Amino acid sequence: MPNDFAQRQQGTVSHRMNFWGRPAGPSTMAWDYEGIPWEIVRPDDGLPAARRLVRCRVCGKELTFTVYSVTGTRQRRVRWQALAWGGLGALVAGIVVLAFSGAIAVGVLLVIAGPILGLVFGMAASDEVGISGHGNGFPVTNAKHSVTVEPPPHDLPDLVCAKCGHEEEFPRASYFREDYVQEQYEAARDRLAKHVC
Repeated sequence: MPNDFAQRQQGTVSHRMNFWGRPAGPSTMAWDYEGIPWEIVRPDDGLPAARRLVRCRVCGKELTFTVYSVTGTRQRRVRWQALAWGGLGALVAGIVVLAFSGAIAVGVLLVIAGPILGLVFGMAASDEVGISGHGNGFPVTNAKHSVTVEPPPHDLPDLVCAKCGHEEEFPRASYFREDYVQEQYEAARDRLAKHVC
């Protein structure tokens, strides 16, 4: 989750290269993206969202994204957070209904739906960058064209085997703490050192 938004920001429009996820570790899948830089120009605060066109260099498709102002982006994030807290409220309400009422079905429904809604809307809040379109800005999607805001601040070199080209991945996103990224980078470097071609 980027900490701050600016009227002009550097971003990346990425094209998902593989349809099926590839195994990336225990119980995880990964998708490969090829990105192009994009300077994001947000509308002034108080103005409606603006439509911006970007051409994908990979597939040649012209993409239209809706870009929100800085204030609009923050409001969208607050809305997703409120819905996530609403999911927690549904969980608590379900527990109260189960404890003090005979409406078992309603209580069970709230207890199951509350955490799911909280998780989905919480993910949407953390992923909110103020840009929607083509699956961006909607929770739990694996968009064919993804938009990320501000390049990763962690300037760590890629970990690639010089003999076979095997690459060890590690998190670089700007919302990770720097010490966490460094720790993951060192673990990936150790895995690469043990890698056998």
